[in-house]
Parts: sequence; structure tokens; C-alpha cells
Amino acid sequence: MRQVHDFALKWCDKFRDQKINYIELVDRYMADDCDALGFEMDCGNSFAEAYGDAVHNYEELDKIIDTVTDIKLLGSAIYSRWRYFNHWAYTGEEILEFKNRSWFILALSRLSMLTGENPFIFKGIPKKIRIVSNGMGYGPCPEPNDIVEQHITINSEGRVWFSAYALGDGFGKYEKAQTKNYKIEKAVAENILQKVATYFSDEYDEVFATDIGNWEMDITNTEGKAYKFRGSLCANFEVDGVDLSDLIRDSLEIDDLYVFDGSFKPDKVNRITVDYHRVTKIKPKQPISKDVEYVTWDYTEQLIIDREIESIEHIQNIGTDCTISHKYKVQDGVVGLLDDLDADYLFEYIEGNPSDVIDTPNETKEYTITIDFNKNPQRVIKGTYDKKGLPDDFADFAETVFSFMRFYGFGEILDPSIYGKVKRHKNDHIFCSVAFDKGHKSYYYITDDDRIEVGDFVLVPAGGDNHIATVEVVNIEYFSEENVPLPVDKTKRIIRKCSEEDFDL
Repeated sequence: MRQVHDFALKWCDKFRDQKINYIELVDRYMADDCDALGFEMDCGNSFAEAYGDAVHNYEELDKIIDTVTDIKLLGSAIYSRWRYFNHWAYTGEEILEFKNRSWFILALSRLSMLTGENPFIFKGIPKKIRIVSNGMGYGPCPEPNDIVEQHITINSEGRVWFSAYALGDGFGKYEKAQTKNYKIEKAVAENILQKVATYFSDEYDEVFATDIGNWEMDITNTEGKAYKFRGSLCANFEVDGVDLSDLIRDSLEIDDLYVFDGSFKPDKVNRITVDYHRVTKIKPKQPISKDVEYVTWDYTEQLIIDREIESIEHIQNIGTDCTISHKYKVQDGVVGLLDDLDADYLFEYIEGNPSDVIDTPNETKEYTITIDFNKNPQRVIKGTYDKKGLPDDFADFAETVFSFMRFYGFGEILDPSIYGKVKRHKNDHIFCSVAFDKGHKSYYYITDDDRIEVGDFVLVPAGGDNHIATVEVVNIEYFSEENVPLPVDKTKRIIRKCSEEDFDL
């Protein structure tokens, strides 16, 4: 069992190695190991009899792999699958394709689990992590001084070792370009280690790509056992909504770390401040004095959207000692609004006004937009506050923000439909005035449902054939039996309040 387990670990690690030469996978080495363990090369016939297309199809194997318990059968399937690429495939290099590499990783991982614990799931308390990230992929060759590989080691005491390597002359080993050894707070280091360990303590999908760089990581527990993990530099690992790559970059205060995603994630907007300034000169009917012809109204507005405090604030400075402020603090809502903005292209293009435009007499309208990004430097945009003076996408931005603020409204404390509502008596009838297709005329319908409110949409029988119609409630009144506006027995009744399903139709 130990020999089979070691075989599974050895070859699974090889198939997970993004830098491995396919010759090492298809040459005689695996055959020698399989023969030594007594695995039979039967062209996969035995495994196919039991599991069908799973003998060569990764997706089918994934469906049934947890039911495979026969070690010899699985070992023979691995041997036979390898033989295809060694002997029959058009080119042995096909073994590196995602679907084929994934088949072997899945089968070998299962074999390792049947003969021992899963080595690709971390167990214990993390003491140290070491991450090696290599940014080399397809594309233009880097310059000799360009950083191509980074090494990070973090232990539970807060010690950090960081090294960066440049391409150098392109032959042999990379050249060390930067070294930084320092200490962070123990609690910060423990938080990193715990979140990384949490993610890799459960099954996860390995992402392999051939056109980008790769990462390798060792997680060592307090018992001294190291667990190895590999993947491509496009991984999106999150724990409790926290991105692990961003967590490590922020905690170590090194913004350009490759970590797991290659630092290729798009930038985020952390804060937007829009300052609006209008100056209007008003000529009064009666002169103020001989020297003063105009009265100047200096009016400003400010809109602040802040990711950190998750708030939107709108401030109006109408005049001296006259300031109006509205603040919307919405957990996840403001963050979601900012995440939906394309940081790379936000407010990128401004058409600008031609030279022959005519300005409004005695009035100027100007703006300043300040954008703070997560990675990129702050950007400040200034101009005149008009369609061509503003960024092309400002209208979409304004509508998004306005819809957000409008959703929350102005509350109920000054709403006449709330404070003006009377409670009905036990024997009162509820008459609802409803409007068809936003018509000016309303019609009485009766109901027993106290939950119906002004603005609700309800289903009613309409016309001589009593077909079902959707109408809006525009007013609600209570009448005693003696004061009803229409005979109760001759007034049509509301069927029910509309549900979401009614509008989906």
C-alpha cells in the first residue's frame, strides 16, 4: 500500500507540474513503476467494463471516481491510459492537454486516497506557507530586467521572506533582483495562514492553463508535515468573501505580488468624489448700490461614494449657513455599486466642446471628479458641466447612483399616505379606487384585504365579460354601511394583490 501511495503522489505531482516536459510523462518511467507494482496494461478493457467512457473521458471519470475502490483496477486503468499516449497517440504531447492532464490527476488522486490520506487536502494547524509564482507564459519575451518569478514565505510568528527574480540573460537560472526580509504583526500572519489553510482544507478545483504562468505552494503544519499545491496564475481563491491573493498583497504591502492570480485582476474603484460648482450672477430689479450691479449665487454640490465606509453622501451647499446632506450607508450595496464600475475605462473619454460654443451669460457650471483606485494612482478630471464637457459614460453613472438613492426614498415620516391614513371601523367597507393603464379616471372596487395599499397592483374583473385585468390602486377609503358610494352587492371585488409571478408573465 505504501509503495502504491508513493507512486500515486509522485505521478500526480508530475501531472500537476505546469513546467514539466511531456517527454518525462510519456517515456518509459511510468511503465517501469506500474510493472513494479503489478498493474496490468489491458488497454483499459476491465475499467471500461465497469465504468464505461470514464476509462478515457475526464468528465465521465469525475462522475464516478468516488465509487472506485478497486486499487488494482484503477492502477491498470492508469497504466493503460498512459500507454495510449506512449504508443498510439498522434503525438505524445497531447498528454499535456487540459482534459488529459485532468484525467490523470483525478485518477491518481483517487489512488492516493485509497492507499492513504489525501495529500492534496491540508490537515492540521498551519505554521508556514511558501509560495513560488512564475509569471512566464506565452507572449513577448520579457526584458532581462523584468521580474518573472517571486518567492514568498510567511510563518505564524509574522516573519516574511520575499525574493523577486529577473529573467537575466535568458539562459540558465533567473537573476535575483530583490530581497526583503521583515516582520508583520503576528495576528496578521496568523490570519493569512488560517484563511489559506481553510481554503485548502477542503476539495477545490485546480485550474490549469498553458498560456500563462503558474504557482506552487507548500503549507507546513505544526507537526512539520508539508502539503504541496500547484496551479496556474488565474486562480480566484476566496474565503468568507476575502480574496486570498488580495489578502496577501494587502497584508504584506506589496501591490505587485503574483501570488495565485498573477495580479491580473482588474482594478477596483475605492472612492469617487464628484464636486459640482455653479456660479450665477443675478441682476436685481432694484440696484443694490452704485458699485454692485449683480448678486452672485455661489452654489455647490458634492457626491461621495466610499467603499471603505460603504456609504454614499450627497451634500448641497445652497448658501451661507444652508447645507443639506443625505447619507446612505448600505452594507454590500455600495460595494456592489462600485464593483459594477469598469475601473479601467471609467470616465475615460470626453468629447469636449468646440471652440465656437456660446456660454450662458453670467453663469458658469464646472465639475471636478476625483477617483481613487485600489491599485492605480488617483485620477482627477475637470471640465464644464454639460453633455460634451462631461465624460461620455457620466449619464449611465448618474442614472445608476440616482436609482440607488431613489430606491430608499425619503422614508415615511413625511408621507401623507402614512400619516393621513385612518384606521377603519370593524363594520366599515374598504373601497379602492383603481386606474387602468395609468388613465385619468378611476373606478371603485371593494375588498376585504387590509394589506392592500396605495400604489399596489391588483387583479380585478373588468368589462361586461369580467376578463381579468391588472390595475393600480390610487386611493383607499373606508365607508360605513350607510355611507357607501355604491351598493356593496353591485360593486365588483378585487380578486387579489398581484405577485411577482403575475408580472413575470
